[in-house]
Amino acid sequence: MLRQLQIQNYALIESLDLEFSGGLTVLTGETGAGKSIILDAIAMLTGSRAYTEAIKTGADAAWLAATFDVTDLSSLHELLTEMGFDGGDELVIAREIHRSGRNKCWVNGRLATVTALKEIGSFLVEIHGQEEHQAVLDPEEHLDMLDAIGGPSQLALRRQVEEAYRRMRLLAKERQRLILGEQDRLRQIDLLQFQQHEIVGASLTAGEEVELEKEREFLRHGEKLSDAVGFSYQILQGPGMEVTGVLDQLGEVINRIEQVRRYDERLEGILGMLEAASANAQQAAWELRGYAEGLEADPQRLERVEERLSLIHRLARKYGEGTHGILAYGKQVDEELAKLQSSGLRVTELEEELEIATAHLWDLATRLSTMRKTTAKKLESSVLKELPDLNLANARFQVQLSQVCGEAGLPQPGNDGETLMPINSRGIDQAEFLFSANPGEDLKPLAKVASGGEASRLMLALKTVLAAVDGVPTLIFDEVDTGIGGKTARAVGAKLAALAKERQVVCVTHLAQVAGVANHHHAIHKEVRGGSTRVVVQALEEEARVEEVARMLAGDGASEVSRQHARQLLAQEATS
Repeated sequence: MLRQLQIQNYALIESLDLEFSGGLTVLTGETGAGKSIILDAIAMLTGSRAYTEAIKTGADAAWLAATFDVTDLSSLHELLTEMGFDGGDELVIAREIHRSGRNKCWVNGRLATVTALKEIGSFLVEIHGQEEHQAVLDPEEHLDMLDAIGGPSQLALRRQVEEAYRRMRLLAKERQRLILGEQDRLRQIDLLQFQQHEIVGASLTAGEEVELEKEREFLRHGEKLSDAVGFSYQILQGPGMEVTGVLDQLGEVINRIEQVRRYDERLEGILGMLEAASANAQQAAWELRGYAEGLEADPQRLERVEERLSLIHRLARKYGEGTHGILAYGKQVDEELAKLQSSGLRVTELEEELEIATAHLWDLATRLSTMRKTTAKKLESSVLKELPDLNLANARFQVQLSQVCGEAGLPQPGNDGETLMPINSRGIDQAEFLFSANPGEDLKPLAKVASGGEASRLMLALKTVLAAVDGVPTLIFDEVDTGIGGKTARAVGAKLAALAKERQVVCVTHLAQVAGVANHHHAIHKEVRGGSTRVVVQALEEEARVEEVARMLAGDGASEVSRQHARQLLAQEATS
């Protein structure tokens, strides 16, 4: 139940702190006084879209907050726990709308998303505005209303139908894609097989191009390597018996130093370095000789290396950078080829899955259709019981269920497989409300025969029936009294008062007969101060309420006659 509403800098409201109680609360005021601003604020707190244009002129941000008593809403408590919000019997929702677009939402002091507000709000409030009146006249909405009145079990079965229909459509779409794409599939298989053959035939090893490039450099410069190594070896060893090399000369140096080192101990270190240099030079000479003996010109090997690198570079241009990229692409080719080659089998599998899914969908849709027929009879009976209280004692109401038309068909299980029966995500039914307001008139589609006042009253009757099953604690009606007056207005007021015994009801109204039955009355008006317009909400008691009801009766200002009439109206309603 809505307990408190706080508004700051929203539309024409500078600051408002409005308390609500159980029963029927009416909001009254002249046309354009700002009554809808209150309802818009509640709607935004329960997930509707926010607009920066709603921020009061001169302010940077608007602030909205509402407090709800959620003591008996166990399903909402479970949702709040699942979402990570603190529980308890009191729920506070707040929302800030900033001109910069940095809008924020809070649930019990924790940041929340607008989606979360909308989901939470569905447990708290139902707002019925002018579009709801139009929904009663729209046959496309009638099936939704019927399912809602059917209660949780019917809504759950409908969700199963929607999911089964979605799965069936996905399977059918995939099957159709595979069938229509057969030629493309075969062409793709040919291409992939060619690529696979080319990559596999190359017998690549990951990273081999690096070693090949090194080998190519070695083979290309073999002569230079041979000259350099031979020259270096001769320098170290000497070209012949007559000419000594570096090693001989280094040996002579070591002998000379050995002969004199006993005279100066500092020569010991130098001698060590010379001996080490001699050993290293000797080892290098042996390595150079071995290296030189291994050098051999091999033009054929160079040609093979060049060809191998050319093959790798050609494949790399087509399939990926280097052998790593080529092999990775080859793996993708293998996987895609396997998938395409098995798609023929997949068509058969899909046909079997589609047959099972279709049968499951038909089973669910048939069960839902049976449930709808039962609900339709209950709805007709319930609405007919409500209509006399709304000054429609002679009216007739019927829910006409028929088969879906104009939708894609599916084979119905058990027939010859060729007869296609229409079905959609809502099942195999379509619904339309038929109505006759007067005796002797045939039942006709509601949209064609109902006046605005009749549609409003029928909507109220439907909401009264729905209130018994949906469990939402607060119902808000925006001008449910459109197009009615006199005795009918009193009947609507009485119906709202009866509904308010089961739910908290908030109603924006222009009718004194409706305002007169309210448990709580708030008057809304505009006032101008300092060149600025603002909306003021005043809780009415006793004589102030008489004045407002008198104004509503007179239309152009309260008079003594209208005041007397207002007192009589309030007194009658107080004793009823």
